[in-house]
Amino acid sequence: MDKKAVFAIGILVFIFAVIIIYEWTGAWSGVKVTMAENKVVTAKLLEENNVPIPMYIVFTIVDYVKHSWLCLLLAFIAAGALQEFAPRDKVVKLMGSGRGFAPYAVAGCGGPLLSMCSCSIIPLFGGLYKRGAGLGPAVTFLLAAPAFNPAAVMLTLGLLGWKFAAARIGVAIAAGIVTGYATEKILKKRLPPPEPVHIEAEAEGVVQESQGLGKRLVNTALYSWEFVKLVLPMIFLGVICAGLVKAFLPPSLIIKYLGNGVLPIMLASAMGVFMYTPTLVEVPLVRGLLESGMGTGAAMAFLLTGPALSLPSILGVCKIVKPKVPAVYAALMWVFGTIAGLVFWFLVPKF
Repeated sequence: MDKKAVFAIGILVFIFAVIIIYEWTGAWSGVKVTMAENKVVTAKLLEENNVPIPMYIVFTIVDYVKHSWLCLLLAFIAAGALQEFAPRDKVVKLMGSGRGFAPYAVAGCGGPLLSMCSCSIIPLFGGLYKRGAGLGPAVTFLLAAPAFNPAAVMLTLGLLGWKFAAARIGVAIAAGIVTGYATEKILKKRLPPPEPVHIEAEAEGVVQESQGLGKRLVNTALYSWEFVKLVLPMIFLGVICAGLVKAFLPPSLIIKYLGNGVLPIMLASAMGVFMYTPTLVEVPLVRGLLESGMGTGAAMAFLLTGPALSLPSILGVCKIVKPKVPAVYAALMWVFGTIAGLVFWFLVPKF
């Protein structure tokens, strides 16, 4: 491997190291605060507020920007860096289609190391997919990263116990891999190849590796900006819709319909698919709902689909791939969440 290739990989390693350090530092800090203020956090999440619907939307957007702006910024930079510095052949070798189980294992176990939420992972999903990753492994990366967030798993262990934590680990990895594989099998022949990201600064006949560092950093910024224009408006549209969902689904209504039984589990899995639940918030929320009467099966279904998906993430992904892709994997995750909830309810009927 020549020096320029080593340098390019070094740039990528540095960017992803910054993301990991930032995400893990914030996540573990959040775990400590939540564990120390468990009752306060759960009570606050379940309290009824007579807030006008427009204010729910405003509060949701402000909360999202407050907690996610830096993470999203880092994710967009990383997506741009993948386009500029990641060797396409290496991405194909690591996460390409038709390479057996290995790409799914890399995506299912490597993504969670970033400790990112369902929205922040979108630019990285787009960066990998448009740089050569197969649809199946890319979808596995998209879903497993937030569902199997290590900090959230530790918080699950602390607030919900080892049974919930162990089940969450196994179910999150399995759901991400199976859903990614099934999505590719269903849609592989129905989708055109991904369109590469283009920037105005691209020069015909000029190899990226032959350009100077300054030029390549400018290219990275331009690629990142293309992802921002592509994804961010749809994420904010999803956040607005999530604010409306929150306004019409107060905790009392959720508790009323999420007891034990098949229908409550199906409903909890569907709620997780569409509701926007920030990373680490899903655990104290579920703890409070369990103490208020939520069934264990419904809780497990929500713990799987809630972190992995959300309406903002689904809409954001629609700008990277055809809308049929998130439609398929969201439906598959709903089914997987329902099955996981039913099995967990049978094994652990009471909290």
